[in-house]
This record gives sequence, C-alpha cells and structure tokens, in this order.
Amino acid sequence: MRKFILSVFALVLAAATLQAQEAEPIRNAAERPAFSSVKVQQAASVAMPKRVRAHAAGALQAAFSVQGAASQEQVWHENFDQGTSSWVLTPDAGNYVKWSMKSSDFSTIDPEDVQSLYVEGPYQTFRRAIGYATSAAVPVPANGVFHAHVKFSEAMNDYAVLTISVSTDDFATSTELWNSAMESGHTGNIWHKVEADVSAFAGQTLKFRFTYGPGTTDTFKTGGYLGDFTIDGVALTGVASVEGVQVATGEIVKFADLSQGEPVAWQWTFPGGTPATSTAQNPQVYYTAAGTYGVTLKVVDAQGTESSVTREAFVTVSGQAPVAHILPPATFREANSHLPLVAPLAPVQYTDASSGFPTKWNWTFTGTTPATSTEQNPWVSYDFLHQQNATLQVENELGTSRDTVSVVAEYQAVINNLLPTDTPITFNLGNGTFPGSNKMGITAYGERFSKPSRPLVVYGAYVYFVTNEAKHVADQIANIGVHLHKSENGLPGETLESAWWSTFELDVNGTNLVGTEFQFPPKVVDDEFWFTVDGIPEWNDSCNVSFAMANFRTQGNTAYMLKKGQWQPLTGYFEGGEGGQTSYYIFPMVAHSVITTLPVGITEIEVPATSGVAEQPIFSLFGYQTPAVDADWCSVVNAPNGLMVDTLQIAYQALPAGIESRTATITLTDGFDTITLKVTQKAQPVHYDVTHVTLLVNMILGTEQPDKTYDFDGDGELNVSDVSTLVNFILDSD
Repeated sequence: MRKFILSVFALVLAAATLQAQEAEPIRNAAERPAFSSVKVQQAASVAMPKRVRAHAAGALQAAFSVQGAASQEQVWHENFDQGTSSWVLTPDAGNYVKWSMKSSDFSTIDPEDVQSLYVEGPYQTFRRAIGYATSAAVPVPANGVFHAHVKFSEAMNDYAVLTISVSTDDFATSTELWNSAMESGHTGNIWHKVEADVSAFAGQTLKFRFTYGPGTTDTFKTGGYLGDFTIDGVALTGVASVEGVQVATGEIVKFADLSQGEPVAWQWTFPGGTPATSTAQNPQVYYTAAGTYGVTLKVVDAQGTESSVTREAFVTVSGQAPVAHILPPATFREANSHLPLVAPLAPVQYTDASSGFPTKWNWTFTGTTPATSTEQNPWVSYDFLHQQNATLQVENELGTSRDTVSVVAEYQAVINNLLPTDTPITFNLGNGTFPGSNKMGITAYGERFSKPSRPLVVYGAYVYFVTNEAKHVADQIANIGVHLHKSENGLPGETLESAWWSTFELDVNGTNLVGTEFQFPPKVVDDEFWFTVDGIPEWNDSCNVSFAMANFRTQGNTAYMLKKGQWQPLTGYFEGGEGGQTSYYIFPMVAHSVITTLPVGITEIEVPATSGVAEQPIFSLFGYQTPAVDADWCSVVNAPNGLMVDTLQIAYQALPAGIESRTATITLTDGFDTITLKVTQKAQPVHYDVTHVTLLVNMILGTEQPDKTYDFDGDGELNVSDVSTLVNFILDSD
C-alpha cells in the first residue's frame, strides 16, 4: 500500500512540477543574492617596550603548591623550652595576671617538649586585670599560617578569654586572629589546636601577642580572673613546592599560589575536581572519583602579561567503596513509634546521604508509588498509613552498600526528636538543674526540628516538666513560655506563636511524667523550625523548676541553650569530645497539610477542542477553598463539598478557530498548602491523504478554487513546495 501511495505521489508531483515551471520559473542557485566577504584588517606589529618584555620573560612566573603537613615550611618556631627571653611579658599594674613557665602534658602532642608558657589571673573579681605576652618581630612568608596549641576549659571563658592578635606597628593597631571564646563543644581542660591564615601579611614583619583579658560576662571589659591558659607549639609556616598530593575522594585540597612577580588575577583549572575552575588566589577543591588529575594555573599581572603552568598527574585520588545512608523526608519522630514521620498520599522526597560518592542508586519502598527508583533523591507518595520501610543500595566501581530505614506515614501526630533508647533525666549543676532553673546565665532552651516532608500545621506542644518547686509568690506566678520559631541561620529566629503557663500551673507527677500542654492557634511551617522554653525563674534555695531531657548520647543532638545571650548546642558542653548530645522532652502537636490530585502526581489534564466539562478527583485533609482560575474560557463550576475527597467539575469553552492550543491554570489551596492543575486544550490534528494532494495540484493548475490553508511555506502562493510539504505530512502519519 505504501509503495502504491508513493507511486501516485510521484506522478502527481511530476505533473505539478511541470505545470509550476510553465506558470513561473523557479529561481536557480545562480540567481541567489550575492554576499560580500567581510574584510578583517590584520593588526600591525607593535614593538614591546623593553621593561614589559623583561617582565614577561622572567618577572611573572606561575607556580603553585598545596597547603598541608607535607608542604609546610617552618620559618619560626617557639616551644618555650628555652624560656621566654625573646618575649616581652607585660603584667598588669597590680601584677595580678601572672606569666610563668610550667611543665605540662604537651608532651602527648610533642614527645620532646619540656615546658609551656602558663598564665593565670587572680581569684578575686575586684582584682581582675589584663596582661600581655608579645613576641619578637617575625617576617611572614607567602601563604603564611600561624599555629599554636592552647589548653583551657571553655567553661572558664565567662571569667577570662585569651586572645591572639598580630601587628605590623608594635600594636598601635592590631588584627585579632583567634580567641578562646570562639571554641565550643568541649568543656574539659584540654588542648585546642589553633591555625590562622596570615597570608595577607606576606612580605611584612609581624609581632604576635597573647592577651589575657575580660571574660564573656564582663560587659565593661575590665579584665579577666579565675581562668588559666597553657600555651605551646607556637609556629609560623609557609608553603613549599611539592611534587604532587595524594588524597581520598571528598578530601579537601587547599591549593596555594606560589607565583613570582605580582599577579592580580588567577585562573585555575581542575579537571575532575569540584569546582572545575576557580579565580580565587588559593582555592579549595575536592574530587569525587579515583584517578590521577592535572592542574593548570594561569596568572595575569597589572600590565596584562600572562604566565601559565600545567602540572600533569599532580593530584592522585584514591577512591573508596560507598557507605549507604538514607535521609528520610523528615527526621523528627512520631512520639509512640519513635520512627520518622512522613506525610501520606502527597509526594515526599528521600535524600541519599551516602558517603564515598556512589554512582548508582537502587531504592525499594513499601506502601508507595512508585515502589522502586534509580534516582539519587527520589519522590514517592505513600498509599498506605503507619509503618513502612525504605531500602537503598548504592554502588561505585569499588563496592556496594545497603541501608534500610523505617518511617511512619500519618496525617497527624505528636512528634519529638527522641531515639528509641532515650530515657528522661535532669542534670544537677550544683547551682541549679539542667534544663531548668540555674545560676549559670542559661535563660532559654531550644529544640530544633527538621524541615517536614510536607507543610506542617502546628497547634502547640507538650513539655514534660519534672519539678515546679517555688515558695515565693513571684516565682510561683512566673510565666513559663513555649514558643514556635522560624529557623534563621540554624538558630531560633522569628517567633510565630507563643503560649504560657504560670509555674504553679505546670503539670508535674513525680517519676510518672505528664506533659503540660501549651496550645496556640495553628501555624504552618514548611522548613526547619524551633520550639523554645523560657521564663523559668532563676534557681535559689526555694525555687527549682525543671523539665526532662534525654540521657546524654554521642549522636543526634537537637538541644540548644541560650547562655549569656548566645545560642549554642549542647554537644560536648557537659561531656567532652562528641558526647553530651541530647534532645529535650518537647513534643509538638502537628498535622500534615495534604492536598493533592487523585491519582497522586497528576499536574495537567487535556481537554478536547469542543466545549464540555471535565472531572478531576482531589483529596484535601483540611478541605479546600474555592479554586482560582487564570483564564476566562475555563472555570470550576462546583463549590467545595467540605469533605476530604471531592471532584472538580471543570467547564471549558470550544477552542476558537485558528488557535492551536491554550492553557489555563487552576490553583487549589487548603489555606496552608497550594497546588496547581494545568488544563490544556488542543485543536484536533488534520489527517491528510492522497485526495488532498490531488486537490492541491488542481489548485495550482487552476482547476480548483485556491485555498490558502494549503500555503504551508507561507510565501503567499500555492506551488510545488506546498505539494512537497503535504506529501511529507502524509508519509509521517502513515
């Protein structure tokens, strides 16, 4: 049949071509418009001034290395084993801040170390003061890094802070490099490693200064007391050239510009690296796949002179087998099951949090659509409630790994951040209870909750108080507040809603904890959020108000405290290292805002060109408001039925002639979340056959009335080009 049609088309096309040539000759190639070639004038040769030529030949020279132990070139070192003869020790006027040499345990870091510099302040508040230890002048190399070790307890920063600063003018002016209050998470008296970039001072001479000064609670900056610091392992290093560097996938490589001359611009190229290019002087890069990689650096000086260097096989990257890890759509947990809570029915997203840079992902789910996925971060929707499982197998060229998590799909729940093994405790501070009344300047407690899987309606929270002891009336009627906050830079931000109870109204029942309900008007969150507790009266012999936290653990810290006006995590505060992590017994009351089309995932429907009414089922846990439509040819004609399941009646007008298609958008909201549904209307396609070709040929020959519908090439005439286009239409649809 196809051969027959083609034969007919060939005969008809030949006839049409002959007639068209008689009617109007076709322009041949020789008659096409002539285009003149564009002339480009070659730049004249310009003699380079001798000064610039010399600069290009030798002064500017691209070179680089990496920062790290292998490339460190020590230019100055002070371990105080020979005393402090090269230092100026400046006590205060009353000689209360005392500098001395002391045997220490720095030998655990440097086995050959003998003694360290030690400073301590007075024990009396009224004698607090400021003292200094200042080094001799030291020249700073390119890519200079200052190193030191300082032993202290972070808990003593309230009373005294040690600051390290530098100066080029004998401390008429100075730049701070580090201070002990910058450290957090370790309350034990331990060695802290200090590293500070001083590359901005390259080519200059610096003096370094240790300042024993005011603690964080000293608003008048009078001076420090009580605290003590041990200092050792002071050094200044530059960067030497190395043949290459060996790293593992994901390990940061800190490149260092060693170019000679005075470059003002840098262009780095890192094949296989992330990022692949950089214009920073000293960029940081990592690699995700094993292999050997070259590095190129091009530098430019102020005169525009360029110099470049490429070092092949400079970076050798060793790969590693991946370790699978699943990050569920939300990490907070349903209170009864202690499983992460996800929204049912509406789409939610899982995240691959695996290490080792996998290249393949295989997901399997129970109770979802779809049930499997090979995407790295797949979207699924839960068709079934309650406990469900998700499994991820990851793979790269060095191996495979598998992880499985269980979640619980519920419309509404009470949530927390507690792990299944957690038990409630409070912590005796000696001068108060944690979390609760204290005399340590802790005035509020914050619990961080992850971004929900879908927008979350929050009604308040239960807080599990352990004690509400208060004898004085002022303490009994103190307002204990619970507040819902947005998260800003990972800390409590804007307050969205609050609720309060007086101390005497808190629910306390001995060892059988009961939650005090702090309820407020519903608010919606769709990102990380916080609950905070404040207003707890200060600890004294007759007042002790406290609520529960989980026993200390080494992972999953979600608890923060507002100490001296600064929010800080509990990690390591009461226990050294990574210990001291916990979560508070704060249980928000929440419900997922679930509004979706049925089946889940439909975002667009198509309607015919004729007028009519289409139906689209929807689900909304909280019902839905009257939909908004952005086109006058389309409308939703039924009112919301007030139930969770409804069917939209979508009326549409006929598509006007000459319009190929049009789209309307229906916006649906439950007052908390919003979804959109597109309605597309298209013209019915025209099906051509050999009859249409014959008709068109007759129009060209003049035996049929001309119809501009067949002017496919838009040149205003019916000709052989239109016949050819029409034949192609038919062949494509055959």
